[in-house]
Amino acid sequence: MATWTDVEELAARLPGAEATVAHEGSPAWRAGRHTFARLRRDDDGRDLVQVWTGEMDTEQALAGRRDTFVWIDTFRFRVTMWARLDRLDRRELAELLLESFDIRGGRRRRGDTDLADLLR
Repeated sequence: MATWTDVEELAARLPGAEATVAHEGSPAWRAGRHTFARLRRDDDGRDLVQVWTGEMDTEQALAGRRDTFVWIDTFRFRVTMWARLDRLDRRELAELLLESFDIRGGRRRRGDTDLADLLR
């Protein structure tokens, strides 16, 4: 089970990632000028993480996991999704953060940092 603390620990290991605050005051992480992880809450007060991907078929691929991925919006060039943190393990969270960092901040920004670096 992941928490926002896990998001903070993992995101802090990404080169140039900066802790910030979203427009309404929730904690967030930024790559360059774009947010790549943001804390949300569902109607029951459960913590969600908002991330982005470039995989345009994400909604179809995650159709069987709507209990975890509760909100998926497909735009022209990217997809945003909200996932319940307590339904993710640390590894899956790290994978989501890497993908989101790449799509929002640009893959070159990450350099050689990979999944193993985040999970160490």
